Amino acid sequence: MQLLTAALASGEPIDFDALIDLEISKPARYLGNELGVEARDWSVAWPAAGVRWALTYPEVYEVGASNSGHIILYSILNSVPGQLCDRSYLPAPDLAARLRERDVPLFAVESRRPLRAFDILGFSLSYELGGTNILEMLDLAGIPIHAAERGDLPLDHPAAPPLIFAGGPTATSNPEPFAAFFDFVALGDGEELLPEIGLVVAEARAAGLSRRQLLRDLAQVPGVYVPSLYGPGGDGVAVEPLERGIPARVQRRTATPMPHYAMGLVPHVETVHDRLTVEIRRGCTRGCRFCQPGMLTRPARDVEPEAVIDAVAEGMRRTGYSDFSLLSLSCSDYLALPAVGVELRNRLADQNVTLTLPSQRVDRFDSNIAHIIGGARKGGITFAPEAGTQRLRDIVNKGLTDAELLAGIRTAMQQGYRKVKLYFMIGLPGETDADVLGIADTCRALQQQCTDLGRLELNLTISNFTPKPHTPFQWHSVSTAEFARRQQLLKGALRQLRGLKTNFTDIRLSAIEDFIGRGDRRVAPVIEAAWRAGAGMDSWFESAERSHQAWSGAIEAAGLGGRYRALEMGAWSAAEAMDPGDLEAFCRQSLPWDHIDSGLDKGWLAGDLMNALAATVVPDCSFEGCSSCGVCGPELGHNVAIPPPQIPPALPQRPPASERVFRLRMGFAKTGSLALISHLDTVRMLERALRRTGLPVSFTGGFHPLPRLQLALSLPLGVEGLGEWLDLEFTAPVDPGTVRQRLQNELAPEFALLSAAEVPVFGPSLSQELEAAHWQFQLHDDACEQPPLTGPAWQQALAALLACDSLVWHDTDKKGRPRQRECRPALLSLNLEAGASDRSVSVRLEASIDEQGRSLRPQQVQHWLAQQLDRALTLSRIRRQALLLRSC
Repeated sequence: MQLLTAALASGEPIDFDALIDLEISKPARYLGNELGVEARDWSVAWPAAGVRWALTYPEVYEVGASNSGHIILYSILNSVPGQLCDRSYLPAPDLAARLRERDVPLFAVESRRPLRAFDILGFSLSYELGGTNILEMLDLAGIPIHAAERGDLPLDHPAAPPLIFAGGPTATSNPEPFAAFFDFVALGDGEELLPEIGLVVAEARAAGLSRRQLLRDLAQVPGVYVPSLYGPGGDGVAVEPLERGIPARVQRRTATPMPHYAMGLVPHVETVHDRLTVEIRRGCTRGCRFCQPGMLTRPARDVEPEAVIDAVAEGMRRTGYSDFSLLSLSCSDYLALPAVGVELRNRLADQNVTLTLPSQRVDRFDSNIAHIIGGARKGGITFAPEAGTQRLRDIVNKGLTDAELLAGIRTAMQQGYRKVKLYFMIGLPGETDADVLGIADTCRALQQQCTDLGRLELNLTISNFTPKPHTPFQWHSVSTAEFARRQQLLKGALRQLRGLKTNFTDIRLSAIEDFIGRGDRRVAPVIEAAWRAGAGMDSWFESAERSHQAWSGAIEAAGLGGRYRALEMGAWSAAEAMDPGDLEAFCRQSLPWDHIDSGLDKGWLAGDLMNALAATVVPDCSFEGCSSCGVCGPELGHNVAIPPPQIPPALPQRPPASERVFRLRMGFAKTGSLALISHLDTVRMLERALRRTGLPVSFTGGFHPLPRLQLALSLPLGVEGLGEWLDLEFTAPVDPGTVRQRLQNELAPEFALLSAAEVPVFGPSLSQELEAAHWQFQLHDDACEQPPLTGPAWQQALAALLACDSLVWHDTDKKGRPRQRECRPALLSLNLEAGASDRSVSVRLEASIDEQGRSLRPQQVQHWLAQQLDRALTLSRIRRQALLLRSC
């Protein structure tokens, strides 16, 4: 994409209104004005900042905006004096195509400045297949994808591209496959590391240091890895410094969790994790031998219970969310969980909120934990047995017995849960066909042994084990063909069971994950070739076939097909056959990620591999003796396990108040950028705003209570409404003026509350009061090869339409079946406004609304007028001027 460097680096915003229209899917993704965004005068804030960050999440907005780490780091950087942080996300394919078509660079959502204009551009790399999305974003931003092609100009030079870095679990685990694309990599926790990087960059920028000089300075910051300052060692595998004074190994950083920063933003659109998320424990010391997150996040650090309680209570008040989640790799190992959960349920007992937890340790699941999950709604619950037999669970150090699994499932059912989700893996080291079939046997036994409690429905996710760096299984080999065989074996066994749903992970993507995850610098050209061949959004189901073809072709073209890593030990039987001394010597050989210091002693990993061969279970060092893994010390800290506080008495849960005492009708206008928010997202925005007001809103009953809120007639996406209506019901009398003011304080100025008046509680519903809609819109004559239409010609077409006895509209229903409707009775008036240009006119439409809420839309008038004029017409600047009510 040929873009002018000066224009990119100037910091001038892109023309957002010209770029984003209704042809772009879910345009609200790109607005950048969510609740919680600090209002700035960017023309002042931009030049005043010492360093300008753009944190980008290489996934679509709905995924990135709900990632707690992304939001926490964004919030922290914006709290540092002199540092400015904006955000960007992977554009959906339609916007990506438009950016290329119009030569417009990818931009940050708040400032709308091109990404190239920033000083530092950071990517979250949390998945092995995320590299193609990163290359897509760099290309769309007009930034060279290779670090070596970004020159040596100082950052303050107008032609200098930003520093490009990656962070996240995949980047920390093994950055070598991605080394060619990044100027530096931030290893480990970023809460303290990123502000330090910002200070170094701000000083270098002010001093006019060259890019290479700045990177040398950054290499001295603990936790920063600069790939260009390292190269292959003498054995061709190890990575070593190329210059004196550069650390031989770079140690990852750890930080104390900061739950207060989790409440940063409330998106306008529904996201993947559409709730408040508060971290309660970082790190896990259970020691599951397949689990890279557990190995890479040690030591385990509990958050103080009061800090968690305060963060949730304040977060729910500030955000208006109805759900919250407590986050940890193993929530059940947070011993304060029952006390914290009960206290939160007591405090929020009358606020119609629901608590969710991620996958839990079933052996710690008891009635105390079961009591706190859910709330207003009781959904499902998730456990991860991982393996189907006790023998295999011992090999992988899961530390879970069949009896504990059954006890946890029975406890869940006794607390009212009938649907349970279970995670299993196939292909684990030491697995036999009996272990694979053991998954089906386990499910059958659980259902049979719980029949006295009711019908147990199981939802299974069957993943494929992929060996990860920095784990005891990092030397293990896996086989795609064997995965396929074992999947078929398990599918056959599961077909005999009832009350069970199963999802299998795509074997092809698992193979590519493994190829990248344990790769070296030879993988970077493969990632680039796969991206150029069409790979991208590889974790999405609909992209699987395209991505597999692109990756397979790229791998074969690079000559890296098959088992290209010489340092894999082969099948589990090969490890079992090795003499202990030979196995130890094998494990001492260099690996491509040995220069990344995770804190884990490589000898300890090899020793734990031998424990696996002996099926020896190693206890959790947070609660029992030290396992001498090498992590704990002055650099990375120590385990912090807070003793369980006393569980407070549980207050009875109360359904939200549903008395219907007072009803208020409010007029409002929805204009500007909020016109790009859908009707459902508008309702969600209003519900959250109402929660934040603390007003005595009346809720519906049933499984999913909602505020008694009704909008008169949904506004089509992209249409401004100047005279809209909504009804609200309350459990007590309220002052209309006070309600209007308090609710307006929680809404954007573009959602203006115009009036508020009491109406009878049990009078006609708002939809029954609708009488007519007044519209204003522009029509454009697109037939440029023909003479422009004259005013009389437009008038004649409108008059002919009004004179029609019948106006039949043909379309399809939700099932695609053809239907037709007579619309002529709804057409009340149609007039041209003064001031028409040669090719466009402004039209006013008045249409009646029937009892079913049906009326006329400007798009229908456009269609009929185009037929009358025999011209192609386009529609723009649509406004609903007013909704008329019978009682007004």
